[in-house]
Amino acid sequence: MKRVWLALQRRWWQHKTHYAPLKALLSEPLSRTEFADTRYVVIDLETTALDAGKGEIASIAWVVIEGGAIHLSQSRYYHVALEKGVGQSAVFHHLTDTDLMQGVPIEIAMSALLADLPGSTLVFHNAQLDMSFINKACRSLWGAPLLLPVEDTLQLEHKKLSRQTEMVRPGALRLFQCRQRYGLPDVSLHDALGDALATAELWLAMNG
Repeated sequence: MKRVWLALQRRWWQHKTHYAPLKALLSEPLSRTEFADTRYVVIDLETTALDAGKGEIASIAWVVIEGGAIHLSQSRYYHVALEKGVGQSAVFHHLTDTDLMQGVPIEIAMSALLADLPGSTLVFHNAQLDMSFINKACRSLWGAPLLLPVEDTLQLEHKKLSRQTEMVRPGALRLFQCRQRYGLPDVSLHDALGDALATAELWLAMNG
């Protein structure tokens, strides 16, 4: 049912955008393939707030999984020039206004992302948050949201833990905590590329 609803939304929105790469993505057929045959683009954002209505994308990175393996040569990482300063988010992301003065316009980063997405399923750790920022940017730039198949390691792990216990402990769904349950080592977080790679490794472990 979710896939049918996604297809209907895509059909409606593809007529609302004049940006050819986004229109092409929304026009692609939604095919079902086995895990090893699916191309995944694992995305992570650093943002200036936890609400897309109040914050901006400060950095964005993605890692590609093809043939059941991570392809680091296809990874990308962009600092994004902000309309406002990073403010208190610098405490969490270690990004400063000076860092982002050298960032690219959001249109450049988003155009590069869309160019890597044909035939892909998106993967996030907390898709609801990151997709809210991505869709805000896509709507602002090109008049339509990015409606692609999405997998969410956080939500999948939440479902798994909920079947095992009545209550999921606070913090149990953080990326590094999820990785530990799959025997993956701790990594340095609060860097979009590091988190994208960490999520890609988790996604592979969850499907191993």
